[in-house]
Amino acid sequence: MPGPLRVLIAVALCLPVGVMSARSAGAANTVVPKCKSFGGTQTYTPGLPPTSQPTKLVSPVTKTNGAFTQCTGGGITKGTVTGSTTATKGTNCTKLLASLGKPGAQTKTKVKWSNGQTSTSTTFMTVTGVSGGSIKAKLVFKTTAGLGKGHTTTIEVLATPNAGWCNQKPLNKVTFKSTKITST
Repeated sequence: MPGPLRVLIAVALCLPVGVMSARSAGAANTVVPKCKSFGGTQTYTPGLPPTSQPTKLVSPVTKTNGAFTQCTGGGITKGTVTGSTTATKGTNCTKLLASLGKPGAQTKTKVKWSNGQTSTSTTFMTVTGVSGGSIKAKLVFKTTAGLGKGHTTTIEVLATPNAGWCNQKPLNKVTFKSTKITST
């Protein structure tokens, strides 16, 4: 799966939700927040060439800005996500669409919570469909460091690409939001 879309979903996986742990007096917060929503934008520079240019490949820089909102637990109300990565292999819209249903490569992401703590996770994304101009994906991540270490979270995401994406125009921006967040 092309790097840009993997990163989009990978960022959504930064959220360690679900399992709560006790907070010890005088220690850093150990309560994992539960957040009801995640959304943001992701840009690709240069954009992924449209399907009309199936042999043109790019290795875009992908930048992500997002926020977890409606969070409760441990005094946390939100989490801010920022990330940037450069694709290691050339990609385009033709390759993106051919990768539907296949898990992408592992990515690493970070979130900064409203109480100042951070979480780092390893994330895998699978694009599950393209429908009505939107991209649907399932993200599975494991928090490897910081708040929520050891937690696994699955987030379903709906992404809306820029107008004309992959047909007449390159894919250069996606706005995304979670449709379901679960934790085990």
